[in-house]
Amino acid sequence: HYMDRLLRNESGWTIIETLITLPLLVFLIFAAVEYWCIFTIYQHAESIKYNALARMEVQGGLYPSDKQLLVERLIELGADPATIQIDGDVFEEGEPPVPWPEEVRLNIQFVPKHFDSFVVRTLIGGRPGDPIRIGVKGSAVSQKIVE
Repeated sequence: HYMDRLLRNESGWTIIETLITLPLLVFLIFAAVEYWCIFTIYQHAESIKYNALARMEVQGGLYPSDKQLLVERLIELGADPATIQIDGDVFEEGEPPVPWPEEVRLNIQFVPKHFDSFVVRTLIGGRPGDPIRIGVKGSAVSQKIVE
């Protein structure tokens, strides 16, 4: 009998609990989805970096045609073209390749076009008002034998 009386005399507490928890749950769902989207873009950028490093390892660096292909893949990924920065052993015309056993380095940074949320920026440690910058970098030992 005690439980029956307790359930009958809730006096609206269920509605109050729902009004408190429902916005919190919606916020958490949106934050999780936004974080997953940014993390997915980061993982794809890592994959693109590893593919470029594999080519750089064989060629002794990144040639302009390979850099253009890298930029196109980043744009397909969702990078804002105006913010793409590719640094490292990128060759200009007539520049010699990096010889074996030295390292070839690659550093890629960009801002995603479509994901600029306060929630995600706060979760990954950014400051309010600053865009989310995704950066990946790596190196590999050059296999290019220069005679």
